[in-house]
Amino acid sequence: MIIRMRTPVAVTASAIVAILGSTLALIFAAGVIASLFIDTSPRQPELAPTIVFGAALIAASAIFGVLTAVGLLGLRSWARTSILVFAGLTAAASIFGLLMMMSVALPPDISAATRQTFRRTMALMFGIPFAISVWWLIQFNTRSTKAAFASGISGPGSGRPLSISLIAWSSLIGGVTSLVPILTRAPAMFFGVQFNGWAAGVIYAVIAGISIYIGKGLLELDEGARVVGIGWFSFSFVQLAVNLLVPSMRARIMALQRAAIQNQPNANSFNQDMAINVFFGFGAIVTGLCIWFLIRERAAFGQISQK
Repeated sequence: MIIRMRTPVAVTASAIVAILGSTLALIFAAGVIASLFIDTSPRQPELAPTIVFGAALIAASAIFGVLTAVGLLGLRSWARTSILVFAGLTAAASIFGLLMMMSVALPPDISAATRQTFRRTMALMFGIPFAISVWWLIQFNTRSTKAAFASGISGPGSGRPLSISLIAWSSLIGGVTSLVPILTRAPAMFFGVQFNGWAAGVIYAVIAGISIYIGKGLLELDEGARVVGIGWFSFSFVQLAVNLLVPSMRARIMALQRAAIQNQPNANSFNQDMAINVFFGFGAIVTGLCIWFLIRERAAFGQISQK
C-alpha cells in the first residue's frame, strides 16, 4: 500500500515560483510575436523565422513549466526530475548570459554611475534565476523531498543518474535547435572555416542528428549512445580548445565576427576578446564535464545492458 505524504511547503513554493516564471515567459513570447507586427525601421524580414521559432520555444518551455508545477503539487516523480533538469540548464544559462553581458564594452562617454547601474542590473537579471536554480537543485535533492516524492509513486525509478538526464535533455534540446539555422540559411563554422548554403545545412543536420541520437539514447541508458556521446563531446572539446588557443584560428574567428557585426548598430561596443574567451571557455568546461559524467556513470548503463 502506498501512503501519500502532504506536499512539503518548499515544494509548493517551488511550484508557485515555476508557475509565475512560466506566466512571465508566456507574456514575453507573446510580446516577441507582437513585435513582428510593429512598424519599425529598418525592417529585417529575414529574421522573422528565427524570431518566431525562438518565441515558440519559449512558449513551449513555459507550458511545460506549468505542467511541471502541477506535477510537483501532485508529488509526481517525473516532475522532480523535470525541475532538476530545468534548474541545471537555467543555472548554466544564467552564468553564461551574465558573462556574455559583461563582455559588452560600454560607451566611454557614459558616467561611472550609469556603468555601475548597468552592471548591477545585469547581475540582478541573471542572478535571480541562478539563485532560484541553485535553490531547486538543493531542495529537490534533500532526503525529505526525495521521500515525499517516493511516497507518490507506485514503482521503482528509472535508475538514471541526474547528470545523465541533464546531458540527455540538453542534447535533445540542442539537436532540435540546430535545425533552426537550416531554415534561416545561417552560415556554419567548422574549425574556424565558414560554410554557407547547402554545406552549412549539411553540417547543422549532422549536428542535429547526432545530438538527438545521443539524447534519446542516454534517456534509455543505451551503452552505444554513451560511447557516441563521449566521442562527440571529446570532438567538440578539441574544436573549442583549438578555436580558443590557436592564434590563427582565433584571428580567423574574430575576422568573421567583425564582418558579421560591422553593419550593426553599436558594433564597436562589443569586446571580441572577452566574448570569445567566455563562449569557447564556457563551452569547453561544459563539454569536459559531460565527458567526465558519461565516464563516471558507466555502471548505470552496465546494469541495463546486463538485464
